Amino acid sequence: MKALKSICLIAFFVLAGTIFIHGLGSINQDIGRHLKTGEIIWQTGHVPKTNLFSYTEPNTPFINHHWLSEVVFYLLNLSIGLKGLIVFKAGILLVAFCLLWRAVSKKVEPLSFAVAGLAGLFIMLNRTDVRPEIFSYLFLAYFLFAIFRAKYSQKYTWIYTLPLIQILWTNIHIYFILGPALLGLFAIDRWINHDPDWYLVAKMTGLSILATLVNPNLIKGALAPLTILNSYGYSIVENQSILFLKNYGILLAQINIFVLATVLFWISYIPALKKYGFKGYIFEVGAGLIFTILGFNMIRNLGPYAIVYVPILALNLQIWLSPIFSNRKIIIGIYVFSVAVCLFLLSSIINNKFYQWIDSGDRFGLEISAGAENGGSFIQEHKLAGPIFNNFDVGSYLIWKLYPQQQVFVDGRPEAYSVDFFQKIYIPMQQSPELWKKYSDQYKINYIFFDYHDITPWAQTFLSFISQDKSWPLVYQDDSVVIFIRRTTQNLPLIQRYPH
Repeated sequence: MKALKSICLIAFFVLAGTIFIHGLGSINQDIGRHLKTGEIIWQTGHVPKTNLFSYTEPNTPFINHHWLSEVVFYLLNLSIGLKGLIVFKAGILLVAFCLLWRAVSKKVEPLSFAVAGLAGLFIMLNRTDVRPEIFSYLFLAYFLFAIFRAKYSQKYTWIYTLPLIQILWTNIHIYFILGPALLGLFAIDRWINHDPDWYLVAKMTGLSILATLVNPNLIKGALAPLTILNSYGYSIVENQSILFLKNYGILLAQINIFVLATVLFWISYIPALKKYGFKGYIFEVGAGLIFTILGFNMIRNLGPYAIVYVPILALNLQIWLSPIFSNRKIIIGIYVFSVAVCLFLLSSIINNKFYQWIDSGDRFGLEISAGAENGGSFIQEHKLAGPIFNNFDVGSYLIWKLYPQQQVFVDGRPEAYSVDFFQKIYIPMQQSPELWKKYSDQYKINYIFFDYHDITPWAQTFLSFISQDKSWPLVYQDDSVVIFIRRTTQNLPLIQRYPH
């Protein structure tokens, strides 16, 4: 029986590692900017505090809340490349899940954890790219490990390490606020339950809050998670709610998984609350409620939700399934079935049928999508000079490939640009040929580099009228981007060379 439990646990972690190994499909988006920023910080020893990548708003203040992760990505990319970064990301996520298992391993069977872990994996499927947030998953898992070991094993040693971990987390990703929030909730749990160590937890909470001040922007950096959305003049998909995306038919498979998993999650609380009562389960209920709300409000929060979801659901399932664990024949059958399910899913992920079932663009392996690479090579080969007009989705890639020789018009950081820029310039100039002429002349734009998979209404309007404008002939098109160039005497040889 012990061997069967080990096999079940191993099968789950092999499955998890396989899920985490998928191609880098978002090459046009943030990763390029992260690599370039990491390079600048490493070479200069300074974290930029303004929007240096853009010529439209270069003096806009910008709080880089993930600068340390960018340095890590840059250095790793130098040594192991983008494919190595995929493997590194998978390793970070696997360590996070190992910490979640260790957090509750004294209280739950491997079966309970495997079931909870599988549900958690499905919830976070859309949030497992190479992004700074992978470090937040790791640190969040570590906080939960320290908290659950203190609560259920009376080992408070790990709690002492949290303020130091908090310093790292504060400089690596904006989710750092979740650390003190969870620790503060645990302090309340211990205080209400008359645990004499509640004061220790409260002190560590206070130190963790102070640790958030250890960042290049001090108090402004510490408050960034609470203020960042106030400066968003542009809506992005990952900041939308579950209901919003469902109404637009976006990510339906992942949304349905989230809803079903969340229903299971809250039903599983019933036997746990019967056993412990609300007073004894304050932390688990409070954390579950907070992260469920976060998950519903923004799909970018599905990753943290999954990390919190897994150990709590495992604890709940252990109580719920406890009568079954006493029947040896039944439990052996369930373990065998669970291993079979893991192997089936493993096979379907490797042959990519799984991703087809859930209508995902991910594919198993280390493939790096070309994205805008060929378009970028066209610019460099023909020495196209700026200023450039590009859309939001492809700006980060252009930063990676063109900076410092050229700056972008815009990139995928809404917080790095003023609300007026988006609402009065960027969006309107794509909606009106007259405004396009006004601003293209004002900014002296020489060519357009546009990711035409942009589904915003203004992008579609822009592509419609610019493709008919003889002043801006098309000189390049591939599966990702189009390039239009201003008709000038200087550009005429290129226009004649690439007629469309």
